[in-house]
Amino acid sequence: MKFSTLIILLTAGAILSGCTTAPQTNGAGEDVASGAQANTASQDTKYNPQTEESAAQDSADNAPTPPDPVEIPIPDDSVYPLLAAEFALRERNFDYALELLFKQSMILDDPELARRSLKLAEFRERDDLALQLAMRLTALDPDDALAALTAMSQLIQAGQPETAIDYAREAKRRGSRINAPALLADFDRLSPSRRAAIAVGLEGLAEEFSEDNDIAIAIALIYREQGQIDASLNKLTEVHKRDPEEERSLVLWSQIKAGRGDTDAYERIENALDEKPEAQTLRLQYARLLASQSLLDAARQQFEVLLEQSPRNGDYLFSLALIEMEAKNAAAANENLQDLIALGQRVDEAHYFLGRVAEEQLDIDAAINAYSQVGPSREFSDAKLRQGRLLLDDGNLEDFSRAFISARSQYPGQAERLYMLQANLLDERDQIQDAIDVYTDALTIFTESLPLQYARAMTHERLGDIASAEQDLRAIITREPDNATTLNALGYTLTVHTTRYHEAAALIERALQLSPGEAAILDSLGWVYFKLHRLDEAAAYLEKAYRLLPDAEVAAHLGETLWAMGRTDDALAIWQDSIARQPDSMHVRDVMQRLGVELNRLGVEHDRSGDEPGQRASNDDAASQ
Repeated sequence: MKFSTLIILLTAGAILSGCTTAPQTNGAGEDVASGAQANTASQDTKYNPQTEESAAQDSADNAPTPPDPVEIPIPDDSVYPLLAAEFALRERNFDYALELLFKQSMILDDPELARRSLKLAEFRERDDLALQLAMRLTALDPDDALAALTAMSQLIQAGQPETAIDYAREAKRRGSRINAPALLADFDRLSPSRRAAIAVGLEGLAEEFSEDNDIAIAIALIYREQGQIDASLNKLTEVHKRDPEEERSLVLWSQIKAGRGDTDAYERIENALDEKPEAQTLRLQYARLLASQSLLDAARQQFEVLLEQSPRNGDYLFSLALIEMEAKNAAAANENLQDLIALGQRVDEAHYFLGRVAEEQLDIDAAINAYSQVGPSREFSDAKLRQGRLLLDDGNLEDFSRAFISARSQYPGQAERLYMLQANLLDERDQIQDAIDVYTDALTIFTESLPLQYARAMTHERLGDIASAEQDLRAIITREPDNATTLNALGYTLTVHTTRYHEAAALIERALQLSPGEAAILDSLGWVYFKLHRLDEAAAYLEKAYRLLPDAEVAAHLGETLWAMGRTDDALAIWQDSIARQPDSMHVRDVMQRLGVELNRLGVEHDRSGDEPGQRASNDDAASQ
């Protein structure tokens, strides 16, 4: 289990606030921590989220209630900007008002002004300003615990957990509870020195607030990450003794013990559920934990209990359906998914997974029908791709086209994406001219669509129609002269398919100025320099590109350049490394064959088959990126 995923569970607002509504799960067999959809550190300590109207009128604050404001004389230099800010608020020019209020808040020692500015910064989602204002308010008002909590939250979001610990300490000293596990966000991706600094900071908090369960759980997480399993379990036992119903400690204790195969891993959770069977949040976490350990029968039992307690809870029913799918119980999964549709909950997901079940059962007609009923949602694109592939497998291009026409008519807001999906499916079946025709039809409607025009250009290139590809790419550049992706694509296309190397180099050099350090552009520039016989420069760019993107095509370019420079051992080493990374790619094999280099020099067999050379993935990005 990823450490950062576990943090999400332990910082879930549904648990911290005692909320009885179980969070939505995305799958029964997922890691128990990954389903928590409640507040993260950046959400559960907002100073005072507001509506547009209340931001203008600066209505009442969230708890804890700040102290009554103290009148502070306004310096002459501040009168005009503060008045201007008031008029800007009345005119709903919030950004200008925020600019004025922020500047004055950083000048004047007025906590009420800083408080008001902080709320407006959060309303406008200006986290950069909110952080500075929260820190300012913490310094100005020694009784405002919420300001310290907000500063802690913003610092965590900004990737500064070490400093966030200082504000966590301040919030505790002011009498507030803190979400200590949130301080460990991205802990496993930090450098060892930063992890050590955070550990020391949290240990300091634990010494000062030795009875605090939130801090103790954070310490337990650190011990677990450090491999100190017994120390982690002991820390959680301390929490359990203080509060036997502390759900996060129960779940974490069970996860750790289950991870090392202890037979009593679920004892505490089961005892807690025996004492309080209506604890749905804990039972949900238990069910997910069982599913994550592939204990499907036990997980099913827990979800069935949850459904008995909340018969109309679609999240529970959906999780049960996924368990049945994982257990290969197609009939039960179908029944649960149909019940979900009858409830009117998670309907698109239900239709999508009905399609998946039908596909696994080789009931192709049922699968196509189910996928066709998936509306705009997270599953929409994959459903339409699966539907399209099944229709193409049937060999009926007319039904395939009708399906996409129908979908565009039913969901006009998704029409552009549906055109793209339809063309992509034809392209992957090497029906390239048909794909171009789809793009052309789409561009008669979406005349300003850069992604469609870029995709058509790349498809023209696959067909070998370089003139048409160039025409589309230049049309994009005319509208967006600083589109680095398109500049690179055109430069690389000219490099590969023409001898206009100087023109290509100018385009790619411009792209690199716009996106310095982009591996695909570095590779393109290295390759065009190779074509221009600027071998030293070519090798430098290609070596940098390969460090950033150890892709087979980059390796082919770099190896050929090194070979041309007489650095044959270096070339062989690069090719050997690339084949070890991507054994099925043909890029390196093709260049070695063209240069007359035997594969046995790398200790590689000759009879590998794999992908065919083509336009590299880096140039498949949408032109609008």
